[in-house]
Amino acid sequence: MSDIGAGVGQNIRIYRRANRLTLEELANRIHKSKATVGKYEQGTIALDMDSLYDIAAALGVSPRQLLPVEAEQETKAQQPRMGGELRYLYLYDGRSSRFLRSLLVEGQQEQDKEVTLFYDLPSFAEPQRCKALYYGHRKKNDFVTNYILENQSNGVEHVSLCVMGSLNRPGESTGLLSGISARMLLPVSLKCILSRTVLEENEELKNALLLTKEDIRLTRRWNMFIVENIDS
Repeated sequence: MSDIGAGVGQNIRIYRRANRLTLEELANRIHKSKATVGKYEQGTIALDMDSLYDIAAALGVSPRQLLPVEAEQETKAQQPRMGGELRYLYLYDGRSSRFLRSLLVEGQQEQDKEVTLFYDLPSFAEPQRCKALYYGHRKKNDFVTNYILENQSNGVEHVSLCVMGSLNRPGESTGLLSGISARMLLPVSLKCILSRTVLEENEELKNALLLTKEDIRLTRRWNMFIVENIDS
């Protein structure tokens, strides 16, 4: 098994699952057998160019997005085609002092949407290189939007994302992402911003994601973690 074949196979599997397709459904779309598609994903047989383009079209991605990318390679950010509305999720990890950027892809229904979360990306142009992949649903109310998602490689972990719209920053929502820390395997909540557009990862964004003195004061006073000032 070559590294390239294994990498392409892994990407096909990620995008197939992101589109909620079974092996058989993908095989029917590209007029191949289920066993053949399984071998593509395992990297045990080589893909010809026609099959690569057929699979990319069936999954709604460009052929380039199915190819493995070296970790050092910098790719210009672009809008990935995932067949849904895109939201850009930002968190700040104080342990490693870095932004955690993630891509949220929402389905087409208005109220109860199916949602895919590509968590912790090197860039938004490469969702296939996410650290974790989640599926779930979104339910939107007048002021609050809730997402419940399940880790596809670890059914134990479920993530809850609760956000509220900002009057001062149209197109952005601030809230909490709660789940299990991959590093410590303990429950954790992080302040987050969900945006309709890509944001500049600068000091202003960092300050918006950091816990404020008021956040900490209220946590100590009421014994609960609350993000009170969503328009700060």
